[in-house]
Amino acid sequence: MRPHLKPLLIQAIPITLVVVLLAISLTLLRQAMNNPYDTEDLNEWLLLLNGLIIVILSGLIIYNSVQLVIRLKSKQAGSRYTARLMVAFAVLTIIPVLVVSFFSVNFLGDRIDAWFNVKIANALDDSLELSQHAFDVRMRQHLFNLEQVAKEMVTLNPNETTDFSTFLNRKREQLGAYEMVLLDANKKIIVYSGNDTDTILPSFPEDTIFRSLSLHGYMFQLEPTSDSKDTYSRVALTVQPGVETLVLTALFSLSKNNLSLAESVIKARSEYKQTEQNREQIKQYFRITLLLIMVLSILFSILAAFLYSQKLTEPIRSLLAGTVAVAEGNLSKKLPISDKDDFHLLARSFNIMTAHLTQARSESEFSQKLMEQQRDYLNIVLDHISSGVITIDENGIIRRINAAAEQVLQTPLKQYHGKSCEQLCTDSQSLSPLFAAIQPYFQNNAKEWQLEVNLPLPSGHQALVCKGTKLPSLEGYVLVIDDITEVIQAEHEAAWSEVARRLAHEIKNPLTPIQLSTERLQFKLLPELSDQSAKLLKRMSKTIIHQVDNMKIMVDAFSQYARAPALEFQHLNINMVVKDVAELYTRNSQQAEIVLNLEDVPNLQLDLNRIRQMLVNLVKNALEAMPEKQTFKQVILSTSQNHDKESLCYQHIVIEVSDNGEGISKDVIANLFTPYVSTKSSGTGLGLSIVKKIVEEHSGKIFANNRTDEINDNKGAKISVCLPLIN
Repeated sequence: MRPHLKPLLIQAIPITLVVVLLAISLTLLRQAMNNPYDTEDLNEWLLLLNGLIIVILSGLIIYNSVQLVIRLKSKQAGSRYTARLMVAFAVLTIIPVLVVSFFSVNFLGDRIDAWFNVKIANALDDSLELSQHAFDVRMRQHLFNLEQVAKEMVTLNPNETTDFSTFLNRKREQLGAYEMVLLDANKKIIVYSGNDTDTILPSFPEDTIFRSLSLHGYMFQLEPTSDSKDTYSRVALTVQPGVETLVLTALFSLSKNNLSLAESVIKARSEYKQTEQNREQIKQYFRITLLLIMVLSILFSILAAFLYSQKLTEPIRSLLAGTVAVAEGNLSKKLPISDKDDFHLLARSFNIMTAHLTQARSESEFSQKLMEQQRDYLNIVLDHISSGVITIDENGIIRRINAAAEQVLQTPLKQYHGKSCEQLCTDSQSLSPLFAAIQPYFQNNAKEWQLEVNLPLPSGHQALVCKGTKLPSLEGYVLVIDDITEVIQAEHEAAWSEVARRLAHEIKNPLTPIQLSTERLQFKLLPELSDQSAKLLKRMSKTIIHQVDNMKIMVDAFSQYARAPALEFQHLNINMVVKDVAELYTRNSQQAEIVLNLEDVPNLQLDLNRIRQMLVNLVKNALEAMPEKQTFKQVILSTSQNHDKESLCYQHIVIEVSDNGEGISKDVIANLFTPYVSTKSSGTGLGLSIVKKIVEEHSGKIFANNRTDEINDNKGAKISVCLPLIN
C-alpha cells in the first residue's frame, strides 16, 4: 500500500461507517417519532447506534488531534496555521449548535405542553358528548316508533302468531328497521322479522337488555353486528297484548357518516388521554433525542473542522514545505496544481520559480565550474611559470603568491598571504629595497611600470626585474618578478669568455717565438760572453722562460674557461668521486687534515672529468686560502640529500667543501665567482669561475658563505654545490 493512502483509509473507512449508521439511526428515529407510544425496542437500538456513532466520531477526533499535536511538536510547515483554522471552524460551528440546541429544548418543551391545552381536552369531551347526545336522540326516536308498534300489537289476538308475524313484517318495512323480534318471558323467540333472508337466527339481545327492561320497562343502546362491520341502534320494551308480558326489540341502522365521526371523536379523545398521561415521558424522549443530535452535530462539526482545515490548508502546507525544500537547496520540489481552488496560480508560479531557480543554479554551477577551470588553469600557469607573481590590494595586503615568487625572492612567502607588505619587509630585511622601490608607483597610482632592483644576499647580489600592472577590476597591483642574476652573469661570463678566448689567442701566439728566441740567444751568445755576462744571460733567459711558462699556464686557463667541451654523462656515485679527490690531497704541502662526512646518497648522472676538476679546484682553493702560520688546518668534504621543501636545494645532492681558515671577506663574497677575482697574489681568478661553470653545466647551483662553529669558535669558508637528482 502506498504510504500516502494509509492516512486516507484510516479516516475514510470510519467516516463511511458513521454515514451508514447515521442513516439507519435516522430511519429508526423517524419510526419512533411516528409512533411515540411503542418505542421501547427502537429506543434501545437508537441508543446503541448513536453511542457507536459517538465512539467512532470521538476516535476520529482523537486521532486527528494526536496527528495535529505531533505536527505541532515537530514544527511541520503549516501545522500552527492548521490548528488555528481548526479551532476557528470548531468555535464557529459549536457555538451556533449549542445556542440552537438550548432554545430548541425550551421550545420543544413549550410546544409539547401546548399540545395538552385545557380547551382542547374540553372540546374533545364536548365533541364526544355531542355525538353521544345525537345518538341518544336518534335511539329515542327509534324507541318512540317501537312504542307505537307495541300499542298497535295490543289490539291483535295473542294466540295468532301469524298475525304477529305479518304485523311485524309490515311495521319493520314501514319503519326501516333492520330486524324486529318478539320474545316471551323465557327469552324464547315468538316472531322474527328481518331484512337478511340468509340469517336463520336473529341477533339475540344481550342479558343486560332484560335487566334494564325489568327495571325501566324499556332500553336503547348502540350495538354492533356479529361481524363488527356495522353498528345499530337497539331498542326494546315490554308489551302485554294479553295476560303474558312479552319483549319487543328492534335493530335500526345508523348513518355510517355519523358513526365514522363518532368513532373519530372517540379515538381522538382516547389518544389524547393516553398522550396526556405520557407527556413527561415524551418530553424526556425528545430531549434525549435532541441531545444526541446536538452531540452528533458537535462531533461532526469538530471532525469537519479538522478535515476541512486540513483540506483548506493543504495548498498552504504544500507551499510552505516547498519553500522550506527550496531554502534547503532542493529545487526539484514541485507543487501539485489543481483548478479546484484559488491556489493553482500560486502553485503554478512556485513551480515556474523553482524551474527558473533550477536553470539559474545550473547556469551558476556551469559558470562556477568554468571559473574554477579557469582558476585551476591560471593556478597551473602561475605555478609553472618561472616568473614570480604577487598580487597586492590597495591597502598593501598580499592576496596571491605563486611558488616561483618564493624561489625568485629566496624567501618563504606563503605564510604572508593576507598580511601586509610592511610585515614582510620587517621579517625579511633583504626584501625592503624591492618594496621601497615600488612604493612610489603605488602612491602615484601608476598603471604600468618596470624597474630593476638589486637585493643584497649573503652569497652576493640578486638582480631582479619587477613589472607592475594595475588590476582593472580590483583596487591593487599585480607584480611580475624575474631573477635576471643568472642572465647578467651569463652575459658577463660570455663577455669574459670572449675576452679569455681573444687573450689566449693573442698571448699564445708570441709565447713560443719568445721562448725559442730566448733559448736561441742563449745558445748563440753564451760561448762568446764572459763568465759574468754568461751568468747574467742565463739568469735573464731563465726568467724569460719561466714567465713564458707562467703565461702558458694562464693561456691554458683562459682556453679552459672559454671553451665549452661536450659532456659525457655517466651513472656515478658522488661519494666515490669525493673519496678519490680526497685521496689525492691526503698528504698535502699545507699539512691540512682532510675530513670526509659522507651520507648515503643516490647516484647521479655526471661527467666524471668535469666533476673531478670541480672538486680538485675547490679542495685546492680551500687549502691555499688558509694562512701558512695557522697551526691546525682542516678541510671538510661532506655530501647529503636535502629534504627541506623550503630550501632552494630541495631534492638536490649537496656537496660542501669547507675549511677552518679566515673565511671570505664581505667585499669579495658577492663577486667570488666572477672571472679574474681572486684573493691570492698568484691566482688567475678563474678557478672558482670554472667551478661555477661546471656546476651550471650539470644544472646545479653553487653558494659561498662563511661558517661559524659555535662549539669550537672556528670560522672558515664554505662552498656548497647543489646537484639535482634528475639533470
